[in-house]
Amino acid sequence: MIKQSEHRSYGFCRIDVHAHYLPPSVKVASVPGQNHMLSSPMPSWSVDEAISFMDRHHIHSQILSLPVSTPDADFHKMNDYSASLVAEHPDRFGFFASLPLPDIARSVHEIGYSFDELNADGIVFSSNYGNTYLGNAIFDPIYAELDRRQAVVFIHPDTPPDFESTALGRPGPLIEFPMNTARTVVDMLFAGVFRRYPNIRFLLAHAGGVLPTLAPRISSLGSLPWVSNPLGLTHGEMLANLSGLFYDTAIAGSGSSLWPVVELAGPDQIVFGTDYPPASEGVIAQNIEAVAAFEGLTDQQRAGIGANTAKLFPRLASAAR
Repeated sequence: MIKQSEHRSYGFCRIDVHAHYLPPSVKVASVPGQNHMLSSPMPSWSVDEAISFMDRHHIHSQILSLPVSTPDADFHKMNDYSASLVAEHPDRFGFFASLPLPDIARSVHEIGYSFDELNADGIVFSSNYGNTYLGNAIFDPIYAELDRRQAVVFIHPDTPPDFESTALGRPGPLIEFPMNTARTVVDMLFAGVFRRYPNIRFLLAHAGGVLPTLAPRISSLGSLPWVSNPLGLTHGEMLANLSGLFYDTAIAGSGSSLWPVVELAGPDQIVFGTDYPPASEGVIAQNIEAVAAFEGLTDQQRAGIGANTAKLFPRLASAAR
């Protein structure tokens, strides 16, 4: 067992935006990627285990999410359970509500219920729902409602279609997850989602995967005549759209992950995440130390990661003081 004394306290760790849970009503087979034999298993989870983990790492609170991409899950019950956890531990937990996508009508209803009745802190999307990525026009009613509410939307990767043909025998979180994050955000970019719904605060898991590294390439080539760009997005608008997103540090605390984010979006768009419990406590501890040692941020900017998170989630920020 890791003792709390073995971990230093860092100001940027106060609110963890990337933490998962497993409600009693959800079977492991419904967790993203779990129906793939090459994906990593969801570890056991309980409230007590999560709080003990937070205490060991000087994390005050977690925003829980379960980005399920199977339409037959009981999303209403999942969100009710999440809200009950927050009611029991209001200073330690928040939650991103899950939606029954791609069922648009049910999802719009669930957005209203989650915010108006359950006081959700935001919404979680999977990167794709089968062959449907987040730039698809079917999502427009969802985005319109979320834009009206100025919601925070957490985008978590899932495995792409025909996963087994591209994974080369390796689990989705190793390579395909960071690739699929970039794939869906680029789809959103060229569909004009960020242009048309500027009030949604989009938050990307794992520092956006490979997206920040590819952003200069995408913005440079994306306006050339041989690239489909029906909205006529310019180089500058593409960079502005991508730099306005938020990027979490979960399994992405090293310089190879954070330098591209700093160059693209700057320190003000970085927020803290752990990917507890799937990432494993040892990997999470190493990642926290990597963020603390990253030379691309001044001490003031590193401390500002906590402030960035606090601006997105003021309820938890007041509790974490």
